[in-house]
This record gives sequence, structure tokens and C-alpha cells, in this order.
Amino acid sequence: MSLAQEFKDFIQHYEGGKSSQAATEETQSSRHYHGVRNPDMREFLKQWSAKNKLTYDMWLTELESLYNGSAVEECCFAGMILANYSKFRQQLPLNTLDKWLGQLEGWQEVDTTCQSTFTAKEILTNWEAWERLLVDLADDDNVNKRRASLVLLVMPIRKTPDKRLLDIGLANIEKLKHEKNTMITKAISWLLRSAINQHRGAIEAFLDDNEDSLPAIAVRETRNKLKTGKK
Repeated sequence: MSLAQEFKDFIQHYEGGKSSQAATEETQSSRHYHGVRNPDMREFLKQWSAKNKLTYDMWLTELESLYNGSAVEECCFAGMILANYSKFRQQLPLNTLDKWLGQLEGWQEVDTTCQSTFTAKEILTNWEAWERLLVDLADDDNVNKRRASLVLLVMPIRKTPDKRLLDIGLANIEKLKHEKNTMITKAISWLLRSAINQHRGAIEAFLDDNEDSLPAIAVRETRNKLKTGKK
């Protein structure tokens, strides 16, 4: 039995799921939500990976199945697999990633694929292709892709002083800063706060120049991070 199918069977029998109303409010997805905890999904992947091997083609097939799944957890589990197999991930065509991002719904599904998966080294090594993708995501009609254009940079921008990541991050924020959807306003805040470690002066200047046009939550939370160093 495949990894995807075994995981689908696992979540069908998972106990402790939340109500449908709580699920909708929490995930912002139309998919069914079983309420499976992230640590339980990670443990499932750890145990399965210890007993089974995947080829690159098998890995792609498993991800395709999960990203096309009917449950929130299937998309989230796909993100964990993407993060767990770094050798395969580096072979992944970005147009395939773009397609998968277009199938996601809500912050939880987007973030488990984007938040801590792709490293600064991976992005900068293939910069021209990544730059095109990040620009296109920010311009997309799909709010989930627009969130991805920001969240994909959250971890890499913390890890390197390379100004290319800062420049594309601020350019995407500039495009999206007038949006009111919390999927975007909270992601803007998150990215600005993440950039402080490597680009404090640039973030201070950006806030001063754009305070009136940025989402209030982004200004408030970023200034608090600059002042206290906390979150």
C-alpha cells in the first residue's frame, strides 16, 4: 500500500477531531478536517519512512495523490513529505510546485508547504527561476498563491543576508499591502518580522516610508518585534 493511501486510512480512524464549524474557522479550507495533530502526522511519516523507501517518481506520485486529496490533513501531510525528502525536493520542477500551490486552500495548507520547506540555498542556487515564480505568485488571482509568495520567504530570509530575498520580499509586500484579507495581512507581518534578524535597518526604513499604507497589524507587530525582540 502506498504512503498516501496508508495515511488516508490513518486519518479516517483518527479520534479527537474538531467540529465542522471549528474546522472551517481554523483552516479556512473547504476540505474535510479530521483534527489530526501535526506531531501525530510527523510521527506517522517518521515511522513509515523508517520501514519504506521511495524513488523520486514514487515520491511525486504520492505528493500528487495527497495534494489532490479531500482532507486538509492530506495537503498538510504532503507539505511534510516535501520538507522531509530534501534530495528529491531539489529536483522538483517549479511549475509542479506552482500547480500544487494552486490546489491549496487556507493558511494551514499553504503554510505547511511553504513555511519551512525551501531553504535559502535552494532558492538562491536557482534564483532566476525562483524569482519568476515569486513574482508570479504575488500577481496571481488566487489568494492562497499570493500568501505563498510571502510565506515561502519567511524562513530563508532569516538565514541569509543576501539582499535578493529582501528585495523580492519587499516588492511582493508592496504589491499586496492594500489587501484586507487576513491571509495576506498576517503574512506581511510575518515576513517583515522574519527579515529583522538579517535586515534590521532596511525594515525600519521600510516601515517609516510605508507606515500609512501597510496593514496596521503588520506595522504594530513589526515595531513591537523591533522594540522587544519578541515575536
